[in-house]
Amino acid sequence: MGPMLSIRLTECSQSLYSRGRYHYLSTLFVQTHHDLFSLPPIPLLHIALSAGLSALKTPACHSQHALAVTANTGAPVCPICSTELNELAKNVPYAHHTTSAMEDDPVVLPNGRVFGRERLQLLNEKLGTKKGMYRDPTKLGEMGEEWDESKIRKVFIS
Repeated sequence: MGPMLSIRLTECSQSLYSRGRYHYLSTLFVQTHHDLFSLPPIPLLHIALSAGLSALKTPACHSQHALAVTANTGAPVCPICSTELNELAKNVPYAHHTTSAMEDDPVVLPNGRVFGRERLQLLNEKLGTKKGMYRDPTKLGEMGEEWDESKIRKVFIS
């Protein structure tokens, strides 16, 4: 056996037992498995959930405003903002909504925020606001300004 062949065998055995070899082989095994069974590189459940979540996602999701309101008032959490699907939903595109949905009997507060009258009353009861007075439920960290019921105006949509 010549000196050149001996050097090549040594280099080959060193590359077979190198630290990065196990990672390379495990990645190659998973990739081959997925290729054989025609599987995508990400789980199928994530693909299905992403399609559904993108239909629900709006620009209001993931905002600090939405998280503060749902956490402190007990209002139901949307699937996009829930802790279980929050990480998966961050990377999906926003839904394309051609129509908007309004709550029944919309009213506007003096600061310009719009709420459904029934929901505003319910949230103010939970916040402990005096009867006949209203406060913006989104300003939970601050005590905020209270307004008399006469300052609340009905919203008309044409």
